[in-house]
Amino acid sequence: MSSTLRCPCSGQGALRPRTLSDQLEARQCEACEGTVLSLQTYRRWRDRPEGLSVEMPDLMIHGLLAVEDSPGARACPTCNRLMQRLRVSTDLPDFRIDRCAHCQLVWFDRGEWEALAHSGLAHRLDEVLSDGWQRQLRQEDLRARRETMLRERHGDACIDELTRIRAWLDEQAQPDELLALLRAGW
Repeated sequence: MSSTLRCPCSGQGALRPRTLSDQLEARQCEACEGTVLSLQTYRRWRDRPEGLSVEMPDLMIHGLLAVEDSPGARACPTCNRLMQRLRVSTDLPDFRIDRCAHCQLVWFDRGEWEALAHSGLAHRLDEVLSDGWQRQLRQEDLRARRETMLRERHGDACIDELTRIRAWLDEQAQPDELLALLRAGW
C-alpha cells in the first residue's frame, strides 16, 4: 500500500500504520479513526499457516458495539473514485464497509473492524464483500418487510399460526398433497 495515502475525510491527513489484529497491517487516519486495508494484505493474513487470532478490544457501550458508519460513499484514498458501500449483516449493529474494487482496498469507519471481528466475520471478509452475500442480505430485508406488512394486515396471531403450520408442513412427506386437500375443502 502506498505510503502517501490521504484520508478521504479531510483529504489532508496522512494515514498512519496501524495493526488491526495479530499482524494484520493497515493504515489509519488520526482525525476520524477510519482505517484502510489492502485486500491483498488481508488475504495473506487470512491464509497464513500459523493459527489465526483476532483481537477483541472492548467496544461495548451499554451492551452494544460502538460503530460509526459514515452516511455516504467516500472517495478511495488511492484513486479518488467513489467506493462501493457493502452491508455486513441485517443484525445490529448494521453497518457498511466501503470497497474500491479498482484498488482492492476496503475502508472501515471507527469500530467497524472490531464489530466485524466480534461477529465472527473477520476471517470471512471476502465472503461478506461478495455478490452472493449482498444478494442474501437484500432477500432477508425483503422477507422481513413482507412479514411486517402481513402482520399489519392480518395480525400477529394469524401470521404466527401460519408460521407454525408452514413448519409442520415442511416436516411432512407429502406437503403438496396436504395443501391440495385443504384447498379442495376437505
